[in-house]
Amino acid sequence: MATVTLSGVTTDRGGTDVLRDLDLVATAGAVLAIVGPSGSGKTSVLRTIAGLDYPKRGSIRFGTVEVTTLPPASRDVAMVFEAAALYPHKSVGKNIAFPLEMQHEDVDEIRSRVGAEARALHIERLLGESPKRLSTGEAHVVQVARAMVRRPAVLLLDEPFTHLDPELAARLRREVSLLQRGFEVTTVLATNDPIDALSMADRLAVIEGGRVTQTGAPLEVYAFPDTVAAANVTGDADVLEVVVEPDRDGSWLVHPAFRLRAWQPALRRHARRRLQMIVRPEWWELDEHGAVTVVVERSHAWGASLLLWCRAGGRPIAVKLPSPTPRPIEAGDELTLRLDRYVLIDPADGFALDLG
Repeated sequence: MATVTLSGVTTDRGGTDVLRDLDLVATAGAVLAIVGPSGSGKTSVLRTIAGLDYPKRGSIRFGTVEVTTLPPASRDVAMVFEAAALYPHKSVGKNIAFPLEMQHEDVDEIRSRVGAEARALHIERLLGESPKRLSTGEAHVVQVARAMVRRPAVLLLDEPFTHLDPELAARLRREVSLLQRGFEVTTVLATNDPIDALSMADRLAVIEGGRVTQTGAPLEVYAFPDTVAAANVTGDADVLEVVVEPDRDGSWLVHPAFRLRAWQPALRRHARRRLQMIVRPEWWELDEHGAVTVVVERSHAWGASLLLWCRAGGRPIAVKLPSPTPRPIEAGDELTLRLDRYVLIDPADGFALDLG
């Protein structure tokens, strides 16, 4: 295992920069999830680490070893692609064994390690099958087995669970996490799925426009997103437009459907400005003295929570309450809510305000 460090990396495709002076660190033995809007550069980061793309500026190190100009075969990297890429003329077992054969491993060692990976991922019955007979989900599992069997220094996962049904995706997340922890493989995961990012990663990096805009522990980024994109790629969030109205005692955050009292002195610097308010559904609370009144349009039980699709002043707002609620809630009901917390974004630069 090795810490992967990208320093000032710029890459281009077709004359357009896709990564711009990007700095990124994936800690040895841990999982770094790269999240961001489509086209932000997530896959380009993986391709650059793998050696499939070379930077025109900057450097890449695995531990203390400079790998910036090394070919892919010299980097000890395994990559799992969004679309499973298996050799159609080889059986599943031969596909998994191929990296070990390329390393000239002993036949008995190959048989042992292929069997161990197949058992870990519950695909022993598929070893003799042709890849052409596999389902999409089975092909993805085989691709993971082929990547892990060689025990690489670095594992790269590019949207690996996107096309899987939820049950298989959940199982494969668990299995990959167990293998990754067991082998202590430094892993970089590119994903648009908040479940992947929050359940598998030790650390998140948010990328927008080829640059890192926020890094942190998954729950830290979820609770304190620095940008609208960081909020959206880590979970459900409403982005509401509010105006800051100061008065003698503090400020009000004014939305067409409500007025919220805000006491932070720093807000007075933004008097009469329009700001973006990020609100997670679970940041709302039932409160008969709350400042926000909503009308429920639809409700849905979800585990220990109740999801509500509401309207406030004609505008949609999502609300997530602990279940059971004090009384049954149905479509058409009017609720009074209090907002427990929020994040304010300055549209001028797109970043969260520091309100002390």
